Amino acid sequence: MYNKDNDMQFRPFSSASRISSRARPLALALCLAGLGACATGGPQGTASTLAFDRQEALASVNAFRSEHGLQPLALNARLTQVAEAQSVAMAARDRMDHNVAGALPARMRQAGYAWSTTSENIGRSYPDYAAAMAGWVRSPGHRANLLNRSVTEIGLGGARDAAIGRNYWTQTFAAPK
Repeated sequence: MYNKDNDMQFRPFSSASRISSRARPLALALCLAGLGACATGGPQGTASTLAFDRQEALASVNAFRSEHGLQPLALNARLTQVAEAQSVAMAARDRMDHNVAGALPARMRQAGYAWSTTSENIGRSYPDYAAAMAGWVRSPGHRANLLNRSVTEIGLGGARDAAIGRNYWTQTFAAPK
C-alpha cells in the first residue's frame, strides 16, 4: 500500500493490509495446503496405464542380454506391479524421479517381493516402449542395469500423463532371495 504523504513510499504492513483475526485461520490453512502440495510433488494429475505388449518388450530386453552372453529374464507379476505403480506415480505428478512413489526397496516390500538385488530404469517422453528401450541401451547407467548378471526377473510398466500427454516408462529388475 502506498502512503498518501509520499506515493513513492511502499508500506507493505500498514493497517489496511493486515489480515483480520477472523481471516487468519483461513490464510493459515491455505498456506499449509500450499506447502503440503510442495512436499508431495505438487498437485497430482490424471494418469493412466499404457497398453503395450509386455511379451514383445521382454523379448527386446532378452535379445539385448543375449547379444552380451547373458541369460534371459523372466517377466514377474509382482515386479510388473511395482513398475506399473512407479510409472503411474510419475505420470500423475509429471515428475521423473526414482523415489516419487517411495524408495525402491520399500516398494518391493510393499508388493511382497523378497529380493536379494534390485534396480530400476525409468524414462519419460518416449512415444513407445521400443523408443524407451533404445534410450536405456544408449545410457551407461541404464545399460548396466539391463546387463546386470545378478538379476533374473523383470517387471515392465508404462503410464501417460493425460493432461500433458507425456509417457513414463519403468523397468524393475530383481533376483529373489
